[in-house]
Amino acid sequence: MKPGDPPETRLDRCHDSVVPRLSEPFALREFRGVWLARGLSLMGDQLARVALAVLVFHRTGSPAWTAFVYALTYLPYLAGPIFAGIADRRSRRSVMIALDLVRGVLVVAMALPGVPLAVMGVLLAVATALSPVYDAARSATLPDVMSKSLYPTGLAVFTITTEAAQVIGFAVGGLLVSLTGARLALALDGLTYIASALLVMVAVVNRAAPMAPRAQRMRESLRIASRFVFGSQFLRALLALAWLNALWMVPEGLAAPYAAQVHAGAVGVGVLLAAIPFGCVIGAALVSRFAEHERRLRLMRPLAALAAAPLVVCFAHPGLVVSVLLWMLCGVGTAYNVPANSGFVQALPTERRAQAIALVTTGMVLGQGLAVLAGGALADVWNPASVVAATGVVALAVVGVLWRTWLRAPAVIDLSAEVQVAEPAVS
Repeated sequence: MKPGDPPETRLDRCHDSVVPRLSEPFALREFRGVWLARGLSLMGDQLARVALAVLVFHRTGSPAWTAFVYALTYLPYLAGPIFAGIADRRSRRSVMIALDLVRGVLVVAMALPGVPLAVMGVLLAVATALSPVYDAARSATLPDVMSKSLYPTGLAVFTITTEAAQVIGFAVGGLLVSLTGARLALALDGLTYIASALLVMVAVVNRAAPMAPRAQRMRESLRIASRFVFGSQFLRALLALAWLNALWMVPEGLAAPYAAQVHAGAVGVGVLLAAIPFGCVIGAALVSRFAEHERRLRLMRPLAALAAAPLVVCFAHPGLVVSVLLWMLCGVGTAYNVPANSGFVQALPTERRAQAIALVTTGMVLGQGLAVLAGGALADVWNPASVVAATGVVALAVVGVLWRTWLRAPAVIDLSAEVQVAEPAVS
């Protein structure tokens, strides 16, 4: 979309009043392929994180080294917005296949006996540096796979799958590593990438790149995509809601000391860690099944407030059962991501889609890391329950500001009039 084009991003043209069932996207072969590929690689990633933590701690006996290697799985996302433009300049199907194959080879190489820890770290950094580009290519492909009316429901299925895969991946990962060993678990993770590449190869149609390969330099392309996103009040609101997800990581980051405070053991830690993702699965399923897209957009504000409010109750230092219920309710509220994500992606022009998605993802991952670090530092001088409650207060304040400012923008918009971005001519 360029200035002057018809306002195809008007969201009232994209959706019917009939709410599609969650099963409807699975009638599409491409959706089934991308969905299964995503689920495989995501569960493999969770398995790899458990395996790496065990392997590194076994070799070094150092919690610091273990935490550092775990952090390497997130840090490369910082480069995502720059390199994600590749997925706008190349066939997104080809990008996904190539990156899956490369990541598979790198992870299998990490599983080889005798690989030095430093080499393992380099291989891990390279493999994870490819992840934001792959994620952007996959997310940018979904609107081409589904109709505009079906896309929000399809995205909700991906949200539910992601949360469920995280819970299952961590649970099964610990069991599998204990049974087979860390190296075999890493090798299995590498095979999930290979299987994912084959699924995309078979199921997804090869579409031409939306932008000419040398249309712009990467930095120029990132600048234009950033201006497009931050130049729209509606997109800024959705971006802020996405970045608000960083605060929901604070309770998860404090699950272990929180469980100790309420006199719960390892089982309590696991239940607390699963509470928010499980609540998200419930919320996303309910919102997607019983509300059409325009109503979902109107529900974003109360759902975001619902995500924050239960955490404030933790000031009362409730026991394990009540805390789990509160955290689950927080997870239900995070279902605001379903309409926020679909509204954001559908409002993007196809030639800017991958890079803009990577911009959101990178900010969210960076925010999650900073929020967890801040929460951990505060928990050292305060008690974990009070830190979780304070996080809820901060989140409520942010939602309140958004409610009175950016989220007052109408859900039905014409971005061609709202954002004027000068597109350089392609020679």
